[in-house]
Amino acid sequence: MRIIFFGPPGSGKGTQADRMSKRYNLHHLSTGLLLREEIQKNSELGKRIRKIVESGHLVDDAIVNEEVFSKVKEYDRFLLDGYPRNLIQAEDLDDYLEEEKKPLSGAIFITIPDTEVIERLSGRLTCSRCGFTGKQPMYHSGDACIRCGTALIERNDDRTEVIEQRLVHYHDLTKHLEKYYNDRLLIIDGMGTVDQVTLRLEEALSIWE
Repeated sequence: MRIIFFGPPGSGKGTQADRMSKRYNLHHLSTGLLLREEIQKNSELGKRIRKIVESGHLVDDAIVNEEVFSKVKEYDRFLLDGYPRNLIQAEDLDDYLEEEKKPLSGAIFITIPDTEVIERLSGRLTCSRCGFTGKQPMYHSGDACIRCGTALIERNDDRTEVIEQRLVHYHDLTKHLEKYYNDRLLIIDGMGTVDQVTLRLEEALSIWE
């Protein structure tokens, strides 16, 4: 099985992708984590990525493709989380997988309303090392991450005004993906508890087992 997960920020795709990768023995490749790791290295590429992210824009296709393809090449079974984000990336991915003789099984689209995205992300605190997230007031800026001990921070791209801008970019760039994947696409309602969404996903993914 080789699948992709996409959906708006805060849709829970990272959590569900982690569950599905364990359930179906897939290598979970999170583009967000790959890019955060590059930022953490403070490399020249990482500095460029940080500037783009903090401005509320998406990292350009060439950078993301380079990161993703270098990882996809290593595995036969994988789950891509948060990639592709637009039609160009989707076409580039299909071309690359065709060359590698690893055709994509399909795409999962987790949907939630924009109002829910803003509610979920506003006041969110994130671990810059492992990606763990927690909401205020349960967690506070500077608290130690419960997974790795790194201090939690409020990312600039989780401020309300930046979230709204991210949503504009998201809808503009991903509106063509549903049409592109067509009969390879499964749309999943992302509302409800984490376990409820997991059950919906397991039922949907059974067609690709």
